[in-house]
Amino acid sequence: MKRVVLCCLMLSLSACASMYGKDSNSERNKVSQKQQTNSEYDQAYMARVERQALQRGVIVKWVSPPRARKAKKDD
Repeated sequence: MKRVVLCCLMLSLSACASMYGKDSNSERNKVSQKQQTNSEYDQAYMARVERQALQRGVIVKWVSPPRARKAKKDD
């Protein structure tokens, strides 16, 4: 009986210890979000879509955000 209790205790403590490693993933997400805002995404279009979604109660998660179109240079 003591072994069962000891095993359960060890398993629960090891599960709690592994939860703290997930904070590093959130830091990576913050960095990637900052990189996305500084890059060439079409921010105006994204803002319009997100505003309409918010009015309708929908959450938008951009998997492939739209890229802003660059003006063509004439030679």
